[in-house]
Amino acid sequence: MFASGNAGRPAYGLYQLAWAGLDWLYPPSCGGCGKSYTRWCVSCQDQVQRIHEIVCDACGKPLTTPGKCPDCLTTPPPYMALRSWAKYSGPVREAILNLKYKGDISLGEVLSRPLIELVNQMSWRFDLVTPVPISLARKKARGYNQASILALPIALGCALTYQPSSLVKVKNTPSQVGLTAAQRRENVRQAFQARPEIVRGRSVLVVDDVITSGATMLACAEALLRAGALQVYGLTLARATLENVV
Repeated sequence: MFASGNAGRPAYGLYQLAWAGLDWLYPPSCGGCGKSYTRWCVSCQDQVQRIHEIVCDACGKPLTTPGKCPDCLTTPPPYMALRSWAKYSGPVREAILNLKYKGDISLGEVLSRPLIELVNQMSWRFDLVTPVPISLARKKARGYNQASILALPIALGCALTYQPSSLVKVKNTPSQVGLTAAQRRENVRQAFQARPEIVRGRSVLVVDDVITSGATMLACAEALLRAGALQVYGLTLARATLENVV
């Protein structure tokens, strides 16, 4: 299982303590398989397909040799680097679906832990953490933004500022499911705006649940840089292909 990582971070320790108290009052079930009395069981953790250690230096796509992938060599992305923890399959996929569509927000705390570990392994330097935003209509229907549920504990665990309003979705876009990579890029083109008073002169970590084509992260990074951000990094729980997204 994951280390708690709350040493020297009182706010993060209190956050984890609050969730431990809720687990005691309302015993959870595993987000990956439904096993009782745990939010993420050992069996599901053992089935996680971690992203291969050799990945593109920029977009984080798995490679066979170190360096940058052909796409990033041809068209460098606006962000400095993007990384993901696991493949969007098996228990990870099930947990994300439960987080995203079934209101299991308790998964945010436990599944943010490997992302905090991943950030700590990188040499990134950033000032604030922000989630990929969703539209107001979707947030009203769902009640929350699943990316925020992951981004907040990451900010607390890294002892950095959490700024959920750094990015705003200003264009209601159809679902990306079923679209080609080119269609996804067009779908989210200029869909986001960043607030200069928050991001100007600062390095920003953008957090999302899943990356597929990378179009959303590209659009977010472009918006942040237009608003004066110095650098942008991307972090997602999982990486999917166009074929296995629901």
